Amino acid sequence: MNENCLESVSFKTPIGDMSVIYSENPFTIYRILLPGNKTNNSITSFLCDSSNDRMVHEKVTETINLIGNSIKGKPLAISWEWFSWAGVTELQKAVYDQTAMIPYGSLSTYKEIAQRIGRPKACRFVGTALSKNPFPVLIPCHRVIRSDNKIGGFGGGSRLKQLLINAEASGSPLRI
Repeated sequence: MNENCLESVSFKTPIGDMSVIYSENPFTIYRILLPGNKTNNSITSFLCDSSNDRMVHEKVTETINLIGNSIKGKPLAISWEWFSWAGVTELQKAVYDQTAMIPYGSLSTYKEIAQRIGRPKACRFVGTALSKNPFPVLIPCHRVIRSDNKIGGFGGGSRLKQLLINAEASGSPLRI
């Protein structure tokens, strides 16, 4: 197999079909795609043509389970060392770190995240960074809203963002 070749595994969730894009050796997760999201050209050019009956790497299965558990409201213990941070700046990573700390069922604002990273006027930067979130659901960017309590943007669309927020707020997580 080509060492530059990336694999893609699609799986069903209560919010729709998602995908994990990864490499086998060394094992690295490059992207998690929400329902309806497509890969960008920089990743598509590295995707392998492979059979659906291939064995899925055990860490991919574990990641899929983490995503499912997150949607169900279970606490996460993520092995972040599996994830590729290539192309992510330190400031973007700070946004992702702060966003990952938002508890299930809670919300934060773009402004609060900006303050937590020490850049209180960087609300738009936070929104832009979250729009490029390579690992949605695991980094719960759907839990970040505008200061005026409007929903704001989301890679899976505002309807999906509202569905996730409502499910978490009600204490009745979506079921797989």
